[in-house]
Amino acid sequence: MISIKTLKALEYDKILNDLSSFAVLEDSKNEIKATTPVSDLSDAEFLLSKTCEAYKILYYHGLNGVLFFDKVEEELHRAETGGTLNNAEILRVLTNLKSARITKNTIEKINDAEIVLLKEIAKRLITNFELENEITNVIISDDEISDNASPKLFSIRKSIRNINAKIRTQLNSFVRGETAKYLQDGVITLRQDRYVIPVKSEYRSFVKGFIHDQSQSGATVFIEPIQIIELNNDLKSAMLDEAKEVQKILAELSSKIGQMAGALRYNAENLVELDIAFAKATYSFKNKCSKPNLNDKGFIDIKRGRHPLIDKDKVVPVNVSLGKTFNFILITGPNTGGKTVTLKLVGLLTAMSMSGLYLPCDDDSSISVFNGIYCDIGDEQSIEQDLSTFSSHIKNIIEIINNVDEKSLVLLDEIGAGTDPEEGSALALSIIEKLLEQNCFGIITTHYSKLKEFAVENGKIENASMEFDAENLKPLYKLNIGIPGSSNAIDIAKTLGLDVNVIDKAYSYVSGKRVTFEKVLKEAEKARQNADKLALELENIKAQRESELKEITLEKEKIVKEREKIYQTAKQETKRIVADKLVEAEEIIDELKDILKRVGLESKEVFRASELKNRLKNSRYLTYEDDSMPLELVKPKENQLKVGIKVFIKSLKTYGTIQEIKQKKGEVVVLIGNAKTVVKLNDLFNAEVEKNNEKVVVKRPSIKTDFSAEINLLGLDAFTAVEEVKSFIAQSVIHNLEEIKIIHGVGEGILLKAIREYLKKDKRVKEFRRGKYGEGENGVTIVTLK
Repeated sequence: MISIKTLKALEYDKILNDLSSFAVLEDSKNEIKATTPVSDLSDAEFLLSKTCEAYKILYYHGLNGVLFFDKVEEELHRAETGGTLNNAEILRVLTNLKSARITKNTIEKINDAEIVLLKEIAKRLITNFELENEITNVIISDDEISDNASPKLFSIRKSIRNINAKIRTQLNSFVRGETAKYLQDGVITLRQDRYVIPVKSEYRSFVKGFIHDQSQSGATVFIEPIQIIELNNDLKSAMLDEAKEVQKILAELSSKIGQMAGALRYNAENLVELDIAFAKATYSFKNKCSKPNLNDKGFIDIKRGRHPLIDKDKVVPVNVSLGKTFNFILITGPNTGGKTVTLKLVGLLTAMSMSGLYLPCDDDSSISVFNGIYCDIGDEQSIEQDLSTFSSHIKNIIEIINNVDEKSLVLLDEIGAGTDPEEGSALALSIIEKLLEQNCFGIITTHYSKLKEFAVENGKIENASMEFDAENLKPLYKLNIGIPGSSNAIDIAKTLGLDVNVIDKAYSYVSGKRVTFEKVLKEAEKARQNADKLALELENIKAQRESELKEITLEKEKIVKEREKIYQTAKQETKRIVADKLVEAEEIIDELKDILKRVGLESKEVFRASELKNRLKNSRYLTYEDDSMPLELVKPKENQLKVGIKVFIKSLKTYGTIQEIKQKKGEVVVLIGNAKTVVKLNDLFNAEVEKNNEKVVVKRPSIKTDFSAEINLLGLDAFTAVEEVKSFIAQSVIHNLEEIKIIHGVGEGILLKAIREYLKKDKRVKEFRRGKYGEGENGVTIVTLK
């Protein structure tokens, strides 16, 4: 168990106050302030899991928590017992219905397998959209009911408006007619819910009617003219009917609310549970907390823990570890060095984790769940009980020793203080030995050297010290486990200006053994600090070397880029020369064809030359990022051809991934980019080849982004045109084109016939048609690709 006194000493109540500020509902705030840590590991993990899920909902999915709603217990009780609620009360109930519906829908729609516990709570929420909608449509505000709340109310209010109009018409005739000279002013007003006109007192006999009131001066009387008495009676009657109908409507809504009272209370309970989880998540996020790893083995490993009640700009993170090789830490060091803060930090973070809260520390920190946390911290002198500080501490320690077990955490601040140092030291040592026998865990702070010596020899307790700047005599608030600390009391007094003779005298009173021990501690601490300083210098040197290496790497990359730039320039020049030669080759071939046509000859060599020319032209569809091709293309072995492997397609000079193998036809379906195409098996090569005992990847050509969706074949012979169409379709597939345009002209129809005969055979072609009006009609063919 954890007593209220212990929790107050750890300032746990202040954490709860901070936490409650993030809750939306009043009941949630009250429940949070009454929270006590659980002592069972499964219970603590359950609470922490809810916080974790709430954290994900708020900060990963970006959704809202519970929508605020009013407390309506009194309203529900009256509705249950047949009472009728007013507008404002029903609207307060509406907030409960809305909050339940919105929260339920929000959480249940999350597609996240890790959101389990909060979904279970959301499923329990009961919604009634029909009632919610009815209230919304009926009640406009705290004092207004909609005309459409019921057909009868609509009829009554229509009648009221008509009567009002008639009354005003009648009264306006008085205001504007001959009677106007008897009136004090031309204002129509109400007295006792009846329309009246203000008549000068001396002319009251000239206006026939009923006097309802007069002004304070007596100069004006308010008369209900006899002509509108019956209309006023009708109006009064209609207003009574309206009030009765409104009361009936409110009674019906109240009855429906009364029938749902139990469900609404159940909703409130579940919404409070959700609100508390969201409040814990928000607190954790705002305070930059991390989810701890929980255990029940007494193991504590806090990494860069920060006390949540100390200003974040001033707090110094500490690392604390215990429970594996030793059960207790004995912290020593100067006053105001942070011993007590560290001790309270461990107790507070333990209590927070046992309440389902994230902790202000780094990730992967571990905290144990304990059956009880016991502490003796600060001055608890009691005048009423006539207890001294020492007596108060001893009373606490007696209670602790009588109750602790192997599942307890014990925190003792300045053990044995408040009495004779020698006796206090002996008593403290005896108490520690007793606690170690009981196998509990904890932290103890002290100034006693005898306890430091004991911790050096005993394996169950480990020395620790708050780091101290020996040169400037200032605390550094850093915990060093494994090293005992020195109190430095005389040195601090000397720095503060105490008389030198007094200081020297004080040193003389300290035993030689104590002086030697303290000197060893100071020298050890100085050596450790020097080692830390050296380690920091080495770390800085390492960082500097890494920075220099990075600069060298960047310079190397710059040189490589410059070399590539030079190479690209040379490559472009080479391409220009090849393009010039291609033009020259085309001119020669065209000239040969003209000569052969004139003499009426056909030559296979001419068609061979034409084919070579087309192969050269095909290269214009592709621009290579790198011309470094392997020395030889290696065909894949039969057992290497599998769906999903990457291959190089020689005819298209690009990569592809095998999607389907048609072994009987000697074909494969290859995915190139987002497009599929069919290629022959003998057109496939390995994507990697061996070159100088190293694997070289065939580099993929990049595809021109300005590829045109049409080709002009005018002036070409049938053979050349078909070759051009083959290549054009292949590149169109690579560019993910769905429709292409082939311009061939009309002429004698030879070119048209050859092209369309080929299109019938090409498996990449879905369908083709002649051009429509405006597209070129018979002079073009529009092709739809698969």
